[in-house]
Amino acid sequence: MTLSETGEQRADAEPELAPEYGRVGAVLCGLVALALVVLMVHTATNVGEGGMAFEPPSPPIPLGTPAPDFVLPDLEGTQIRLADQQGQVVLVDFWATWCGPCMEELPHIETFHRQYGDAGLRVLALSTDMDDEAVQPFVDRYEYTFTVLHADEAVQSAYGVEGIPVVYLVDRQGRVRWHRVGFSSGGEEDIAREIEKLLDEPAEPATSSG
Repeated sequence: MTLSETGEQRADAEPELAPEYGRVGAVLCGLVALALVVLMVHTATNVGEGGMAFEPPSPPIPLGTPAPDFVLPDLEGTQIRLADQQGQVVLVDFWATWCGPCMEELPHIETFHRQYGDAGLRVLALSTDMDDEAVQPFVDRYEYTFTVLHADEAVQSAYGVEGIPVVYLVDRQGRVRWHRVGFSSGGEEDIAREIEKLLDEPAEPATSSG
């Protein structure tokens, strides 16, 4: 409220700032803007120097390194060892019966098993279910024929499993060559392409002649 020339208080009058206050406010706004610019430049410099953690996380197992070995029981109790599969391309899939994306992915895993099995692909589907008894009925219901293993906490830790599904592709020499976390429509094409690349590679590293 302000006073009119007659001394009356007018509720409809807009407040006014004294000229000196307006100048001070403008100076303060300018200083704040300058500080923000300096902060942005400093942040950009740190990012460029690797000083801030905006880079994507490294894969749990560096590509090209040996896949962690494991020995796990299948649904019939037979112990299956990863190292015994050398000479084949191995698809290691972590999944669970309650996992929605896994249910979308598993039919494609079955297709890979049937389509590439004779060419040298071995599928090891590692169930992370807490209730092992839920796995067999699930597999029977969907008529999956690939090898299903019961994953323990040690193998999940070794492969850095924090969410599922997770797919690893292991080459004929037992090295991790590709991995993916999660599944969405069309993802099966990427997996198939990587499987075919590994199947086309020789079973043993090429040696130079002479």
